[in-house]
Amino acid sequence: MERRPFDAPHDEVPSDGAGFVGRHGEARRLRAALRAGRGVVVVRGEAGAGAARLVDEVLGGPEFAEWTQLRGTCPDDAEPPPLEAVASALARLPYRPGLADLLPPVTGVVGLVVPELADRLPDPPASASDPEVRRGLLPRAVATLLASLGDTVLVLEEVHLADPATLRLLDRLTDDLPAGLRLVVTEDAAPGLPVLGVRTPAAGRCEEIRVRPWTPEETEQCVRRWAAGYPRVRPEELPELAALVHELSGGLPGAAGALLDDVGELLSAGAEDGTAEPAVLAAVREAEVPGRVAREFARRCAPLGEEARRIVEAAAVLGRPAPVGVLAEVAECPPGAAEAAVDACVRRSVLRAEGASLSFRHPLDRRAALARVPGPRAARLGLRAARVLHRAGDGPVPLVDLARLYTAAGHVREGLRCLVVAADRAAAAGDYATATRLYTRAVVEDPRAEGRVRTAAKLARTAQLARAGEQVVAAVRTVLDEDDPPPRLRGEIRLHLGVVLRNQTGGALDSLEEVARAIPDLEASDPQTAARAMAVAAIPSIQGWPIDRHRHWLDRGETLTELVTDPVARAAIAANRATALMLVGDPRAWHAAEALRGPAGSAMEAAHHARGWTNLAHAASALGHGTQARDFLDQAVAGLADSSSPYLEGLVGTARLVLAWHSGRWDGLHAAADRTTRLYQEIPDLTAEAMLVRGLTSLHVLGDVPRARHDLAEAARTACYDTGFILTSSAAATARVHLEAGRPGQACEAVEDVLRRMERTRGWMWGSEVLPVAVEALHGSGRTARARRLVADFAAGSADTDAPAARAALTVCRALLAEAAGRPDDAVTLLTDAEERWHLLDRPLDAARAAEARGRCLLDLHGEAAAQGVQDVVEVYRHLGARWDIARCQRLLRRHAIVTTHRRGRLGYGDRLSPREEEVARLVVQGRANRDIAESLVLSTRTVEHHVARIMRKQHAASRGDIALP
Repeated sequence: MERRPFDAPHDEVPSDGAGFVGRHGEARRLRAALRAGRGVVVVRGEAGAGAARLVDEVLGGPEFAEWTQLRGTCPDDAEPPPLEAVASALARLPYRPGLADLLPPVTGVVGLVVPELADRLPDPPASASDPEVRRGLLPRAVATLLASLGDTVLVLEEVHLADPATLRLLDRLTDDLPAGLRLVVTEDAAPGLPVLGVRTPAAGRCEEIRVRPWTPEETEQCVRRWAAGYPRVRPEELPELAALVHELSGGLPGAAGALLDDVGELLSAGAEDGTAEPAVLAAVREAEVPGRVAREFARRCAPLGEEARRIVEAAAVLGRPAPVGVLAEVAECPPGAAEAAVDACVRRSVLRAEGASLSFRHPLDRRAALARVPGPRAARLGLRAARVLHRAGDGPVPLVDLARLYTAAGHVREGLRCLVVAADRAAAAGDYATATRLYTRAVVEDPRAEGRVRTAAKLARTAQLARAGEQVVAAVRTVLDEDDPPPRLRGEIRLHLGVVLRNQTGGALDSLEEVARAIPDLEASDPQTAARAMAVAAIPSIQGWPIDRHRHWLDRGETLTELVTDPVARAAIAANRATALMLVGDPRAWHAAEALRGPAGSAMEAAHHARGWTNLAHAASALGHGTQARDFLDQAVAGLADSSSPYLEGLVGTARLVLAWHSGRWDGLHAAADRTTRLYQEIPDLTAEAMLVRGLTSLHVLGDVPRARHDLAEAARTACYDTGFILTSSAAATARVHLEAGRPGQACEAVEDVLRRMERTRGWMWGSEVLPVAVEALHGSGRTARARRLVADFAAGSADTDAPAARAALTVCRALLAEAAGRPDDAVTLLTDAEERWHLLDRPLDAARAAEARGRCLLDLHGEAAAQGVQDVVEVYRHLGARWDIARCQRLLRRHAIVTTHRRGRLGYGDRLSPREEEVARLVVQGRANRDIAESLVLSTRTVEHHVARIMRKQHAASRGDIALP
């Protein structure tokens, strides 16, 4: 007899398809149960969890390809035909000539139930014409027939729907299970459904395998596999996309797969007709309910009675978990009938019980249900639901839900009132992200200009402390441009918008000009807020005004300080004043910081204190006050303990990254910077700072020059209001790459924009990162006179500032000029001083660079006798994990013909790759060009070419593409 797997499409399912994730443990258990011999396996899970898919995956594998596989599904009918599932399974039995001659007559009874087999089985006993006799013989006939097939799998799906005749047959069959038979049944786990009772077969086993919804991580795995077929889906979108798919589908594979299929069709359609391809996240959010989900939901709803249908409508309109009593009241259903209706909904997996409350299994089901409710009826139900929730009294009034219900019912003003009150409560509780989202909705949805103006003022104020995206700025600008706010509110809105632009979405000059436009309105109508605006305008940026203009606003704001009585305004001004003074290295900053230590009287006041401490940590770190920066950061963390501000939490996170970078604590730093970059990609300056640290660690720790250059360039491009670290550090690191590759002209180009900004703003206290490498680049390209002018300006501009990093960097610059002027002894003395200064500031990388430069001077003076100094620096770099810097030092030694390893060691590798060749092979396999490899390993391109040739010779490779890692 021919034995084969299930008919198509089951045998077409790949063994590890894009949607089959998170089931490997269950698949392993099912395979083991099938291999063990006769037995019963119950695969149990809620509708859409993938129980049938699991069976398909296992039985579609080659291990069971030669087994006889039979399948039937219990019909979902009120009065199903008896034995329909078993009959449809046996009807698939493959034809085998002469079968009737090999089987006893009792098997002919099967032909009376399964007409498709009648001509292939023996004639049944005459007594089988009696229905009662036939019913008694059928279990033995089925068992005998199945026993003749050898290794056989009988799959009965949806066994919870089985009719009584099928259940009796299964009971008899499992009582004496044929030796080669594996009975696999799938069963819905919804509460209230029948559970198959099974005897443990003699000499067999009974196993239950539970199939649960996907975890968020498993959903993300599915999404990543799906996205592999759509190149325009950006990798950075995938975590958020996966979270959205998981939320909408409830982790049920069937719903998730249907949603992704529909979104894929939308993306493909856009590509085929030449229209712009929609953003994938927007496509998922705006997608209609997938047809497969809607039809499956309709199938589950079909047998429900009138009361149950009304309960489903009420649940869809409510859109939140609700107890039976609330659903009954909204649906206008008598309590007794409502209980029975809810039981029916739960048994049909239309609703899910969560404690005493009921809800849909996932948002797609709710959307499918809501789409079935006619508009006028949905409006009436919405109004009734809002009034019921008002009266429920079982906890805080769900204002956001009330806003939605009132708005859907046409009561827009009542809905907006609820929305704004909900936002007010969220802001008062320190949940600024929620408050910002709700205020934005209210501004966009309010048809009245006066309402939009009032709410826009709250929105702009709160958005400073949340993740404010483009939609927030657009909403506020629309109010300013179209609604003609009164001067006081116009000034206040402009002020807060300027802060949002500075922190999160716009450019430095846009932000500053917005604040400057606010000040005249505020001075005339609200001196307190005018003082806040001046404090905002006082905060400098390398991308902003000249420092003197910022000082002007700082001094003007001081004249209004006594007029400020509002505690929140005083906290905001104190935070900005301390920040502004610290950023320019003004010694008064330390006293100004003490104003933040007082107790906060509100969540908003505490948030401003925390913002001040975090800003101080960033500024102090950049200027070289690492210890004080860590203290400031501890104060900020304590202040954030009882609030929720993603922006401030992100500021704390990036400050930790920068401090870890400066202090040489690099273990896990690249991964931490990568996580932070992805987490705060909506906030440009946070993204830029985290991406900068990721780029710096890519360069120095990983030695991955192409990735480093990408991140460094993106960090500089992304920064909106850089206060002196991002642009300078990015330019400096990029210039160092060019210098090491022998491209001083390109190194000059890398730093030129930053140098011009420093010259324009006079922000010389921020020059510690970029000025030393700028001096090297300018001298290397024959522009030493420009380098001297820069150092003179640097010295004059930072002379009266409390910026120890600038003083250490100035010492390095003077040493480099001395070296360029042919005074190596003076350079050595200055570099020794600089190294000590950097050590005192806990800047080990900068100290090592100074020591390396001193070693270079000593090599020029004393040759090989000075090699130990450079080798000592190599050990410092090795302790830091600075791979790229180690390679640079080794190249320096090679240039002086100093060999650090025994030459005979190179001859001992034979056909094996040397460590250096392994490094080169690793980069070749990654697809790197010779120039990129040379930059990463600090080698010449010619040396890399020689390494590649030797690797190909040792591996007998015909081309670069044939090179493999050992």
